[in-house]
Order: sequence, then C-alpha cells, then structure tokens
Amino acid sequence: MKKLVLCLLLSVLLLPIYGNAETTVSTEFDLKSLAEDTVFLANVNDPANAILGLERNADVKRYPASTTKIMTCIVALEHSAYDDIVAVSKKACRLSERNSKMGLKVGESYPMIDLLYGLMLPSGNDAAIAIAEHVGGSVDGFAAMMNQTAERIGMTGSHFVNPHGLHSDAHYTTARDLAILTAYAMQNETFLKIVSTTEYTAHSTAGRAIELKSSNRLLRDVVIESYTPYSCLYADAIGIKTGDTHLAGKCLVAAAKRNETTYILVLLHGKNAPDGTKGREKDLYSAQRFYDAIDLFEYAFRNDVVSVSVSDLSDKCLPDTYAVAFVPGTHVANAALYRIEWDTSATLLLPRWQADAFLIDPLPDEYLQYEIENDSAPVGTKAGNVSIRFRNETVFSGDLIVDEYDMPPTEEPTVMPTYEIETVTPDAGSEPLSTVSPSPAPSEQPERSWSLFDLFRCSPTR
Repeated sequence: MKKLVLCLLLSVLLLPIYGNAETTVSTEFDLKSLAEDTVFLANVNDPANAILGLERNADVKRYPASTTKIMTCIVALEHSAYDDIVAVSKKACRLSERNSKMGLKVGESYPMIDLLYGLMLPSGNDAAIAIAEHVGGSVDGFAAMMNQTAERIGMTGSHFVNPHGLHSDAHYTTARDLAILTAYAMQNETFLKIVSTTEYTAHSTAGRAIELKSSNRLLRDVVIESYTPYSCLYADAIGIKTGDTHLAGKCLVAAAKRNETTYILVLLHGKNAPDGTKGREKDLYSAQRFYDAIDLFEYAFRNDVVSVSVSDLSDKCLPDTYAVAFVPGTHVANAALYRIEWDTSATLLLPRWQADAFLIDPLPDEYLQYEIENDSAPVGTKAGNVSIRFRNETVFSGDLIVDEYDMPPTEEPTVMPTYEIETVTPDAGSEPLSTVSPSPAPSEQPERSWSLFDLFRCSPTR
C-alpha cells in the first residue's frame, strides 16, 4: 500500500488554499532593514535564481573577503588528496597580526585535510597560502585554477587573484556567483563536513597540535572573558563561511536545511563598527549578519510556498486501495476491497519545506478517514468516500470503488481420524477384549494467508 507522507503535520504553518496559483507566493520582506546592502537567497537546487524576490544588488561586484575560501577549499579538494603532506613556507607565515591565522610555523608539514579545516574554521590565511602553493605551485598559479573553476561552473561576475580574500581591486565576485559556487561545493561531502564542523584538532607531521574553532556563529557561540557576547545559534544552520575586511565589510555565506529543503544565503558589504566602538557594543556589529541570516531563513521557510498537485502525488504517495471486514467474527468472505480514485483536479499550496517532506514521514492513520455509504454496492461502483484532513480542512478526497476480491475457501483436512477394532485372543478362561487404536495423525490444516489484511492493518477474526 502506498502511503501519504507529510512531515510535522501538527506544526503546519499555512492552511491549505485551493485554486489556480502561481508556483511561489510571498509577501514582501524589507531588505532595506538589513545591515548588508547585498543580499541573495536561493534554493540549493536553483542557486542562480533568488526565491521570493529576496535579492538586492545580486550582480553588483563586491569584495568577498574570506568567503573567497569557499573557492579555495573546493579547488583543493578537487586537485589534491586528503593525505597529501603540505610543507609550510615562509610566505605562508609572513602575515601581519591583523590577519586571521590557523597558527602555522615555517618548516612544518601538515596533511592537506588538516589545512582545509584550518582554512575554513578559523579562516586561516596562512593555511590558504600553504594550500595554494602546494596545489597550484604558487599563489598566482592557484588563482588561475580558481578562475578556471569559476568559468566552468557558471560564475560570470567574478575574478580571483589570491586564495584568502585579502583586498585587491582585481579580486571580486557577486552575491549570485557566490550562491552558485556554494551550491556546487555543497555537492562534495568532505566540503560539507568541514564547513559544518565547530571544532577540530590539526596535527603537524611532527606531532604539534593546533586547536581550531569555527568563526561561524550560527554554529558556535564565541567565548570572551571581558563580556558576554551575543548568541546567534541557529538549529537549522549547515555552516559555510564568514568574511570580514574594512572594504568588504561584514560578509556571510550560509546554508540552512529544514526537512528536505536547503537554502543558500549570501550577505555582503555589511556595516562595520564605528571607530572607537568596544566590547559588547562592537560585538553587536559582528553578530548582526547572523541575526539577519536567521530572519531571512525563517522567512523563507515560512513563506516560500509551492503548489502541490494531487495528480503528481497520486502515483507517488497516496494510498490506492482500502480493505475492510464488515462484521468482525463472521466468515472472512464478508471482507471487501476498494480501489481509491482520488480527485486529481485539486491543488494544494504548502510551504516548500513541507511539500518536500511529503515523501519523508508516514502520515498518522488518524488523518485518513474512510466512510462506507453502501456496503452492498456492486463491483465497479462507488461505495463511499475517503478523505485526508488536518486542521479541520479536507486536503485530499476521493471515491471508494468496489474492486474484485476473491478470498480462497477454507480447506478441510484431507485425512480424518479413523478407528479400528482389534480382537485380541484372550487367555484361556478369560473374556474376549477389544482395544481401540488410532490411525496415523491426520495431515495438518493449511495455514490461512492474511497478508492482504495485515498489509492494511485490518485483520479478520479467525
């Protein structure tokens, strides 16, 4: 029996709406209220097109800061092995104190996978250079590989000159391009594992350990002893990458997944804290991009609405038969089988995440309602109705059509017990005796098969 499936039925966010509707329906989100002037929110399956009209300056060239490292990571994953041993050069360690670093030392060597964690979690610029030199032969050689990848996957507004995102007028991208890049990179399981990790311990070949912690506050709260920083944790977050330079502003590329729906969000050119701002007041500027991301993700999960056609569902997840025994305790021949003919003209509007969940979790039986109006209707005619309801609304409805149903007759034992009278010659002077001896045991009765009823959770009384 095919089952209708729907996830989180009791937490439905929108009531069903019927009729001819656009593929997506939305209300307006005030993008001007955000701290970032560049916004792009897309479904992971369609990264080139924003959903709900949620895009602002999507094709304007922006400095990407450390969101560059998304490209660095995927190029390295595609052109090196996890266990490659990477030597750390002087150039990789010749960085100012203002740079974010993994903590490498000249002359050390690390497995490539450890450097990738150092690249993406604490946003190590030293790791970026070490990776680029190993994979591309030089920073310039690696940048050429980055641009080749960008062209291959359809990034039309980007140009890279380094693996870390430190400012260069010739190093730029767009929000749309970053969404395309992120969707591409997310197809790599190792990339997904790295960007969703909060803490990792890297080890040099000589055994020195470096504790790495993610800078993505959707995944991990920061700890500062002098004050309590803002918490930005988000349960549906997957991770990805932060970025921050004076000219690029506060940047964030994030992804979130609820049930089977995944969104990619790009926020660029966010507000920097004014000079002189300190402590928790300054921390609010750092946290703001994460709060904006949460607001946008929640809005998308609630309001990105799609039209679900019953005709599409009828062959995939709606039940197509129903079996019932009318009178418990009577002969099994009183059972009946119905074919369900759903009204395939109906259209249901649901949040996209909920529509995606139709094929995930079983629908509780109490939401399926069957009504037999004529229990003696002939084969091929309507005997009743079936409906699926929640929140007091009928979502799907159909007719119960009497179907052919032949239950095999109950077989009787093939051998019945028989008895023979055996005359025993008595001893002299005694009375004749008779003893009863049974025949061989009869063959066992064949077991009845109730598989049809078990399938529909409706067993007859034996």
